[in-house]
Amino acid sequence: MNNKMKIVVIGGTGLIGTKLVNNLRQRGHEVVAASPGLKR
Repeated sequence: MNNKMKIVVIGGTGLIGTKLVNNLRQRGHEVVAASPGLKR
């Protein structure tokens, strides 16, 4: 059974988010790290 999930992590480039993204990827999930853009 394949439990691979597609996940978007908001704040995925921050201190905790990077660790979470790496952990999820190591478990075989497809992960996208998103972060708020700068307002111009």
